[in-house]
Amino acid sequence: MRKWWSSAGAARYTWLLGALLLPVAVALVWLVIRSQLWWWLLPLVGLLIALPLIHRLSANEQRAQHHAVERHRLAQLALALLREPLENGDLPSQLSQHVPPLFPGGWVEVRLLPDTVLFAQGEGWIPLPNEQWVALLEDVETAVPVPALPEAVELGFGPQALLLPMRSRDGETIGGIYLLRPGAADIWAWETAGQALAELIAAELQRTQQVEAALAEQARVYEEAIYEQAYQAEVNTVLLEYQKMTQEIATARKVQTTFLPPEVPNLSGWQIAVTLEPAREMSGDFYDFIELPNGRIGLVIADVADKGMGSALYMALSRTLIRTFATDFDTAPAQVLRAANQRVLADTSSDLFVTVFYAILEPETGRLTYCNAGHNPPFLYSGNGGGMRLLDRTALPIGILDETAWEQTSIHMQPGDLLVMYTDGVTEAEDEGAHFFGEARLQAVATANLGRPVDIIESKVVTAVLDFVGDAPQFDDITLMLLARDA
Repeated sequence: MRKWWSSAGAARYTWLLGALLLPVAVALVWLVIRSQLWWWLLPLVGLLIALPLIHRLSANEQRAQHHAVERHRLAQLALALLREPLENGDLPSQLSQHVPPLFPGGWVEVRLLPDTVLFAQGEGWIPLPNEQWVALLEDVETAVPVPALPEAVELGFGPQALLLPMRSRDGETIGGIYLLRPGAADIWAWETAGQALAELIAAELQRTQQVEAALAEQARVYEEAIYEQAYQAEVNTVLLEYQKMTQEIATARKVQTTFLPPEVPNLSGWQIAVTLEPAREMSGDFYDFIELPNGRIGLVIADVADKGMGSALYMALSRTLIRTFATDFDTAPAQVLRAANQRVLADTSSDLFVTVFYAILEPETGRLTYCNAGHNPPFLYSGNGGGMRLLDRTALPIGILDETAWEQTSIHMQPGDLLVMYTDGVTEAEDEGAHFFGEARLQAVATANLGRPVDIIESKVVTAVLDFVGDAPQFDDITLMLLARDA
């Protein structure tokens, strides 16, 4: 049986009820005025006020459901691209499968400059001329409305279209997305989904280019070895396999480094420093800085269980999911990690898990709201001599249990306060005698350097760890993030 009540249905029935009651209400008002029974006006006024409020609540619910569906479909596309083997990636096919539900009934054109169409949809679709694409994207910084093609307007589409640029990591405009909604629908309603899609496609194109370059390099090395050392065929076979494995790991490491922020945010009145020293070619640790509305910023430090390629892939998935949900719950870190945990458990069968400390900082007030999902408790040092406290765990790591409590806590960082966030690669670094560096040494170095710039404190901690380890091998990734509020 078709569900007859929905947000859209509620809005329609509310307006229908209002249309039916309005003449009745007007008649009653006239009768009340004639009879001078003014107290009857109160319920009538209340009724007239309540109807538009009910409609507005219904419309808000409908928009929230629409955005939730968009986020789910974008997450599905991101997961599909991550799961696709790099050498078999087919971006147009993935777009054909996942993009149409995002923009139902509209025209969509995804193009690489100058003239490569990755995807197009729409009844009676008419492509924009190549020269118009180039001219438009030369001056576009963010999403902008542009006049719709006359042919599109004649087919019943709105007078405005939305053009969103796609850019490479170095800021070069590599293409764009052209969106056109049917009828008089607001084109800006598709802006958020369009921008997220543009960023996702740009990241996938960059990853594909890196893989293709690596494969070309492997082919070049292989050909040179065959022609120059043909008489050592068996030796060369072993050498080439080793080179291939090394190149693949190097390529994977290069791709992985693109997931880390290119620079530390510059916040007025605050200092941030971060370092990551991987134990192997691929790292299971990661950190991130996420720009949020109203000047807030998300701080992430995390550690995936185990090492190597598997943990690196798990790291990429976790980082993508946290970023996906961070803008949905921009004031609730516990909700972000809860949503990421549910997605990981639903879409993977790995026995890996990841510990995460995710905090949302309000720079103006110093308020820091955090969720510690099984991670090493950071140290918060008071700038006024109030000592040190631990920001204890508030949840289990991501990837263990579905039904679990996700809690968050808020603190206020005062001028002079210092927050030390780290992974267990710092405290569990071992010397040649198998002794751990430990929390006590980390706290001692931080305490001895309180009040100094965070980059100096970072250098002091890393130097202390490396001096302690000496010639012993590094068994785990070392990640350290420092946040200080200027005194």
